[in-house]
Amino acid sequence: MLRSLVLSALAALVLISNAQEKLRELTLKDAILKGNTEFRPDHIDGLQWIPGLDQYTFVKETTLMRSGTGKMAELPVVNVEQLNALLPKDAALKSLPEISWESASLFSFEHNDHLYTYDPAKNALAERMLLDPKAERSDMDDAKRKVAYTLGEDLYARVTGSAEAMRITNDGTDGIVNGRSVHREEYGITKGTFWSPTGEKLAFYHMDESMVTPYFLEDIKTQPSSFKKIRYPMAGQSSHHVTLGVFDLATKRTVFLKTSGAPDDYLTNISWDPSGKYVFIIHLNRATDHLRVIQYDASNGALVKTLVEEQDKKWLEPQHALTFLKKSPNQFIYWSQQDGHWHLYLYDINKGLVRQLTKGSWVVKNIIGLGEKEADVFVEGTDQIDPKDPKGAMETHIYRVNLAKGTTTKLTREPGTHSGKLSSNGRYLIDTWSSLTVPSRVEIIDTQKGGLLKTLVNSKNPLAGVAVGTIEFVKVPGENGDVLNARIIKPKNFDSRQNYPVLVYVYNGPHVQLVSNSFLGGASLWMLQAAQRGYLVFTMDGHGSENRGKDFEQVVFRQLGVTEVKDQLHGTDFLKSLPYVDASRMAIHGWSFGGHVTTALMLRSPDTFKAGVAGGPVMDWDMYEVMYTERYMDTPSENPEGYALTKHIDKAEQLKNKLLLITGGMDDTVLPEHSYSFLKNSIEKGVQVDFFEYPGHGHNVRGKDRLHLYTKVLDYIDTQLGAGR
Repeated sequence: MLRSLVLSALAALVLISNAQEKLRELTLKDAILKGNTEFRPDHIDGLQWIPGLDQYTFVKETTLMRSGTGKMAELPVVNVEQLNALLPKDAALKSLPEISWESASLFSFEHNDHLYTYDPAKNALAERMLLDPKAERSDMDDAKRKVAYTLGEDLYARVTGSAEAMRITNDGTDGIVNGRSVHREEYGITKGTFWSPTGEKLAFYHMDESMVTPYFLEDIKTQPSSFKKIRYPMAGQSSHHVTLGVFDLATKRTVFLKTSGAPDDYLTNISWDPSGKYVFIIHLNRATDHLRVIQYDASNGALVKTLVEEQDKKWLEPQHALTFLKKSPNQFIYWSQQDGHWHLYLYDINKGLVRQLTKGSWVVKNIIGLGEKEADVFVEGTDQIDPKDPKGAMETHIYRVNLAKGTTTKLTREPGTHSGKLSSNGRYLIDTWSSLTVPSRVEIIDTQKGGLLKTLVNSKNPLAGVAVGTIEFVKVPGENGDVLNARIIKPKNFDSRQNYPVLVYVYNGPHVQLVSNSFLGGASLWMLQAAQRGYLVFTMDGHGSENRGKDFEQVVFRQLGVTEVKDQLHGTDFLKSLPYVDASRMAIHGWSFGGHVTTALMLRSPDTFKAGVAGGPVMDWDMYEVMYTERYMDTPSENPEGYALTKHIDKAEQLKNKLLLITGGMDDTVLPEHSYSFLKNSIEKGVQVDFFEYPGHGHNVRGKDRLHLYTKVLDYIDTQLGAGR
């Protein structure tokens, strides 16, 4: 009997061993380079609704397919070979282009500097517009019959049927730019041109940055090396001046809006009313404590009136343009944090506030669209957030909000991170979502009756055959007693009787959330590979990070990086309380704001981490850009104590353990000067610091060179902690 039990046990061990041998090792190379290919959950390419129909299209290999919300079979629309038969022989497609449905019977696409349209029913291809091959920052109007673009620092437009481009500006030069995004893409600004709904007028940014101090970045691709000049307004210094022009395509005249306020105020979130007669700007003063939503007459630039006004003792940061209702063209949806969370408000141009649409302890994150009769607006937002158990902040759900009553209906039930695409009539929604336990699912739901209609994708785990560990969510008590969301990645075959070294990955800055109930919990694949080296990989969202409400975010005011460091130290206290953590072998790594926090922890708590790797780190807020820094810190002259407290470049002597600094040689976000200044202080004080620069790279290291970056990061930590492989 004993012999039989022993043999059975040995057989079980052999089976376990064989099963483990069959698992594929996750290499760092695969983790970095195959995250969006082999290790990406199943998905559907090119998925979009057809306007006016309860049907959608998607790409299947080289064919555009069509299906519907019911039992409609998948039918081919067109394939690459069919399109190539209609294109010039020297302009053959290698794969299906990105298409855009303009109506139920016509889609358009760009190829070889042409805009084409295709009618599937007639198998008819037509060339609509010739595009300039040298064009930059191209922006089509809604009807896709006009395009605005920049060449150098000037703005141009092309119209369907016209052989010549229209030159809109002539003053572009060093220090004067047109048609580009401004204010360093803060406050919801992502582009520099804004077509009116009818396409008859074009609003555009004009920026005078001649008063801004130049900064030079070395480019070693030339021999000898050359220097790229940028204009970089540092905190407290002169900032650029922005105006908004409106070009009339019929008269070929430009008027500039007669904006009020200081010349270095921020002109954000440009929008048009449905008639195309008025332009709206959310004005924000440079102190970021006072905003005004202002209406302008697009024909003469005159200021019509101020529609909304907000003030805040700490900061305001508008992120969203107004959403106008087409059937009630005097009404618009406005975003505000005035009640403590991002919520929606319905306003009337003539009557003012109509009603608050959403409210409560949750955050609206995105407007998906409006129903056909504009009775409802559909949004993405967090779940309800309980301060004692804030897991709702890790969720994203889809809601239907009634405009007449403000009643809110949650349309998604499964825990996770949901993203929606609304059909043109607002009746159906494509819900793409994942969670820690669901790699990817794509479903169609009924927005009125509720319930699941159809499942398009139910992905298997792409890491099922790979040797990776487990991901767990934990709650950590942080500064001020607030509960913080965190994530731990454990190695495969984790043994709680052993002691493990720890790698903390940190950001903990504004407008970023790292821990979410999504595939991998929001982690990157390299973190799972690091866990396989034998680490516990820990990440926590502390005060200042997004989706926890205004009070949670504004704790960091005037001392950016102080409370955040305290939070991370609460996180390390939590880790040290775990019996399987080796507190003598802990490392920390972060990039950008995370690089600032990494360096701060290495200086202010020098015995906590044996090693740190700070990438693109802000070392002195005095040297960071106006738009970001002054919002959270005020100016250096207004807040000298806060700047001194968070300054790293004069504190190298506080460093006790090993620190590796990494910067991109062409980083125009966090200038290389930050790292260089810290290095200079280290030399002066006889402190040894490790340093690596990626020539030619900007604020982060992308592409194939990212493998080199994370090989360096993890090998460095392995060496300093005596861990890894």
